[in-house]
Amino acid sequence: MPPMTRRLLLLLVLKAVLTTVAWNEDKELLCHAHNKGVKVVVKHNFDDVEQLEEGGLTVCILQATYNMIVENYADGVNIDTEKAMHEPTSRCLTLLVQELRRELELHPLTRNSQITFDVPWAPRGVDGRYYPWRELAGAVDFLFVMSYDMRSQVYDACVAGANSPLALVKQGLQEFLLGYGIASEKLVLGVPWYGYNYSCQSTGSVDDVSCQIHPVPFFGAPCSDAAGGQIDYSEIRRLVKRHGLVEHWDPMSESPFVWYSPEGPPRSQIWFDNPQSLQKKYQLVREFDLRGVGMWNADSLDYSTNTAHNDSLLMWSALKEAFMP
Repeated sequence: MPPMTRRLLLLLVLKAVLTTVAWNEDKELLCHAHNKGVKVVVKHNFDDVEQLEEGGLTVCILQATYNMIVENYADGVNIDTEKAMHEPTSRCLTLLVQELRRELELHPLTRNSQITFDVPWAPRGVDGRYYPWRELAGAVDFLFVMSYDMRSQVYDACVAGANSPLALVKQGLQEFLLGYGIASEKLVLGVPWYGYNYSCQSTGSVDDVSCQIHPVPFFGAPCSDAAGGQIDYSEIRRLVKRHGLVEHWDPMSESPFVWYSPEGPPRSQIWFDNPQSLQKKYQLVREFDLRGVGMWNADSLDYSTNTAHNDSLLMWSALKEAFMP
């Protein structure tokens, strides 16, 4: 897989076939993707939450989305609205997506456009997002379930932890499938190809995984992952090799982590996902017969050296092996 030049979200179906590249506006990549039969979709945020209830704005949003698709020769749009939203605003958003579908179907250039929507890891008001889930799922081709950033609201111990703990990933999917009756073919599992680097205010013993972090409140929770910083998988691999870091495994979250002391105290703890932890998440796609899997993001890998290239190939191989017949 060649290196990408932009932050890209890639979606794949069960047979390990790349089907969609999202958020691209690079014409060279677009031509390459189309030559391989891969869809390319643009991004729209619909972030003017306060104005969603104003009917006059609808026409402008629909026209802007249509223009974005046509001007970029795209195959559809991925809606990545991550604003806090309650009724009736969230219902207005769903009505807008339904209207977008009808509008795009009226025009020859967009009548077959793919519409997808990014949703939090569970349908329970994560980060203040309360959507009419069934109606939203019915209005789009599929929902992209962002099963990461799962420590955005921490109510228990304010310590560093896994970005995408397996048990919670599974629980969130079950809530969509069983709690709201959303069809499995309407869900794509989103997994992280990045991690979080936390500066520890205090730590336990060498054998203790606890890393106390600065309490940063978020949406009513006293602690959150905002205390850390996102770090690409490729950068984590560079740190591991450069400093001889030891990768530990947390059996509770089924996730790896490393301790890192760049210039002495304080220590940092980096939580991330690697081929081993991702394989376990990929298995959920088969277990629940989901539409597919995607990652945020493809640019988290590096191909600049032989070592980095091999690390990147291991990530792609884990994905391929998970869906081989």
